[in-house]
Amino acid sequence: MNNIKSRAGGIILFILSIALTVGIKLIFPACGPHDDGSFMNCHWAEQAVFGSGIALTTVSLIVLIFGSSKVSLGASLAMIPTAAVTALIPDVFIPLCRMPMMRCHTIMHPAVIVISCLIAVTALVNAAVIIRKKERSK
Repeated sequence: MNNIKSRAGGIILFILSIALTVGIKLIFPACGPHDDGSFMNCHWAEQAVFGSGIALTTVSLIVLIFGSSKVSLGASLAMIPTAAVTALIPDVFIPLCRMPMMRCHTIMHPAVIVISCLIAVTALVNAAVIIRKKERSK
């Protein structure tokens, strides 16, 4: 039971990262292609978020595997700016469709912001817990 408690942050980060990575493709994807097969900008925002989600999932696995070590602390701290940048991809780094009622504005963008912010906050809390454990053990 103590092992699960020490890895709770990693478990939560892994679940949130998987939710972002899988969700951007299956649950809250961007707008589909045009009739001629070309894509709107929001498609490329989706692709970028998917790539960032893969990176976050990989780093969350490192956090999960290494528990409350210095490696896990570093990985947790690395997830904070990565998640923040991921939240900014749609509509800041890559503009979305011009019509505000499109799927990318109403579903994808809010979902990416919420999940990315949850990842950043969880990573920050996990890092604080690891630092606190290190301080107590001294």
